[in-house]
Amino acid sequence: MLVSLIAGTVLSFALLLVFGIFGIGVGGKLRVVLGVVFGIAFVVCAKCTQWCVYAYRSFSYDGERKLSKQIIEGTAHYVTLPEGGIGLDVGCGSGALTHCLRKAQSPGKVEIM
Repeated sequence: MLVSLIAGTVLSFALLLVFGIFGIGVGGKLRVVLGVVFGIAFVVCAKCTQWCVYAYRSFSYDGERKLSKQIIEGTAHYVTLPEGGIGLDVGCGSGALTHCLRKAQSPGKVEIM
């Protein structure tokens, strides 16, 4: 998705330059209309790309994952196991929540399946 948004941003910017700014092959009102349309498309694609890059960095395992950490620790805060109880995490994905629960749950036991 990110690659598609970057491609859309580049394409809309190129079309803005070709038709809106330089007016290659078009003139008059059509040039203005195409300039406005491709200008709006460029701004929308650029903003969506910027948001996706932010989201990718927030949740990426390669990045800082600050947002993921807040969500996982916040969720783990609400999970309590009774003394001697066992929590079973089925389909745990990365296992980050299970790991956080293991650290927080001293009386109970958390298992991964």
